[in-house]
Amino acid sequence: MISIKRINGFFMSFLLGGAIGSVIALLYAPKQGRLLRNDISRKTNDLIEEGKKITFDSWNSAKGKAESTIESANDFLNTGKEKIARKTEKIKGALQSANDKSSPSIGNTEITKDKEHE
Repeated sequence: MISIKRINGFFMSFLLGGAIGSVIALLYAPKQGRLLRNDISRKTNDLIEEGKKITFDSWNSAKGKAESTIESANDFLNTGKEKIARKTEKIKGALQSANDKSSPSIGNTEITKDKEHE
């Protein structure tokens, strides 16, 4: 699984490399100083906006994945709770049934023994 830091690092490296390459290309282009500065400014603003967009998209993607993971975990937890509750009820029922079956016979035995001793 690729971490968000790694993705952001990749994009930042990509943007930085693009910015440096653009500046070098512009510096070697035969233009007047004012036009060159305008081009550098425009390219820099474009790269900043692209970086903001990539960061925003990455953030939303990570947020969506986190929400999905939390939702899946909650579903798993709720399913587990329901299974435990059903099993608990089955066990309670079985214990109650066993208790109901054994209680009268123990009671009858005691009554019978008491009558025999009289």
